[in-house]
Amino acid sequence: MRWLFLLPWALFLLGLSPLAFLEPSGQVERGLWLLALALALAAVASLYSRFPVAYGVQAFLVAGLGFLAFQAALESALLLTGAEASGFTVLGGFLGALALGGAFVLGTGKEAPLLPALEGVGGREDLLRLAGALEGLALRRPLVLVYLSTSAPPERLQGELRRGDLAFRLNGGYLLVLQGSRPEDAAGLLRRLKERFPLSAYAVERWRGGSLERVLARLEAEALLQS
Repeated sequence: MRWLFLLPWALFLLGLSPLAFLEPSGQVERGLWLLALALALAAVASLYSRFPVAYGVQAFLVAGLGFLAFQAALESALLLTGAEASGFTVLGGFLGALALGGAFVLGTGKEAPLLPALEGVGGREDLLRLAGALEGLALRRPLVLVYLSTSAPPERLQGELRRGDLAFRLNGGYLLVLQGSRPEDAAGLLRRLKERFPLSAYAVERWRGGSLERVLARLEAEALLQS
């Protein structure tokens, strides 16, 4: 929206308002550095108004960076004019930090984005690399994990997954991470896989957060008991 794009620039100009009433006579060099920082923050904030995220997250991001631009611009103006700072000068930084915190809460809540799909089936190294992101996502958006003990070729297994689901090849099997799925979806996937591939064992868990290594160990142990 246009108003969201213009919001950080309005806050930037509001921060510079003391320059409209007072002549520059203070710390010019330091004031110019803060002015450049405020300009950069306003520019980045305006770009976030077109960022492809949920509107609530977008609004908090733009407002947070806009308030930080206001804070930097106001401090710049006070330094340039030699005016005394007051308690009001920290308001922009406080509101900016608050808004960015709101963006984080919204962005990692129901609006938490799914992880991008891998190119083909990943390995254990890929799984370990994504462990932190998966653990964080599972706290906000429960994931369905499916462990398969099968010798099916990775290419054929990949063809059975939905767009957005992740597959990792482990020793003796595969770990499937079904994003945005329900346990019923996993049951349907397992029925299809049983018809197409020899499955010696499998295990399913709705993961609601915690250590990836622990949940993987549970799945492997459950599959081992079946074999």
